[in-house]
Amino acid sequence: MIRVGLIGVGGISRVHVRGYNEIDTAKLVAAADVRGEDAKGFENIKDMGIPLYTSVDEMLANEELDMVDICVPTYLHTEMVQKALAHGLHVLCEKPVSGTSEEAAQAIEAAKKAGKCYMVAHVVRFMKPYMYLKKLVESGELGKPVHFMMRRLSSIPRWSFEDWMRDAKKSGATPIDLSIHDIDFIYDVFGEPKDVSAVYRAMTGKEGFANNDYVTSHLIYDDFSVDITGTWYNCELPFSAEFLAIFENGYAELRGKKLTVNGEEIDLDTPKESEGGTGINITSGSGYTDEIAYFVSCIESGKAPERATPESAQGTVRLVERILANAKRV
Repeated sequence: MIRVGLIGVGGISRVHVRGYNEIDTAKLVAAADVRGEDAKGFENIKDMGIPLYTSVDEMLANEELDMVDICVPTYLHTEMVQKALAHGLHVLCEKPVSGTSEEAAQAIEAAKKAGKCYMVAHVVRFMKPYMYLKKLVESGELGKPVHFMMRRLSSIPRWSFEDWMRDAKKSGATPIDLSIHDIDFIYDVFGEPKDVSAVYRAMTGKEGFANNDYVTSHLIYDDFSVDITGTWYNCELPFSAEFLAIFENGYAELRGKKLTVNGEEIDLDTPKESEGGTGINITSGSGYTDEIAYFVSCIESGKAPERATPESAQGTVRLVERILANAKRV
């Protein structure tokens, strides 16, 4: 049994906690959050009988752990990853790997030095509709890709601790925090594009906080293109994540929660969502459980993760940096 310490008990931690409750190879034994019982996700762990520390250092000093699951804000990722690795623990860290590719390199170097498993939780790589799309690409069943359109739409996230998500210096705003999900998927499947361009609008409200922030990225490969849009709009817009993938001989479309290929619905055998809301713009699908189970299996086998390597996660951040360097600002 892998003993897990949870670092950060905010909104995203809720789907991680549910994941541990659904697998029998790992167990949450402790948690840490500077807010203590005021943490947004505290209700998910309060009946588990595990200690909640307000200091990560105190948790690491007092608990016998095998790994940590890092669910803190992006700007703290590298610091927490390095701290846990130095303590001799395996590390699963929420996406993105960090706010910059340079910081990502620091975490990778720390993992090599520690000789521990380290994985960035890019959950879309483990979500069944996207895994099915990747399989269609690799099998050539519908021919070669022609044009992919990915979009991830959301209202402005106003629920984060100290409003860190709307502070572009801390979150990276839509390019690093939101659109990176789809950018990472495309990078994982196709690698580095030949050419990139983008349109980026980062309006600022009071105190420099992002408002109506959106990015549309255009990626050019040898014989096809990809358009990726991510938004934080100042309206009550229901969250959605969809794609339309056009191939030489057909198409695949994810609309709402339904995946169709050439108009026929695909049964993905996806379990129903866990009861209860998450309080943020995600649902508690099986991808979170599957990524945790995969990482735990890597620890048990003594093999470094291959489905979501930290080097690949760094490559995704580097691609976002390239996109922004070539973006037209409006």
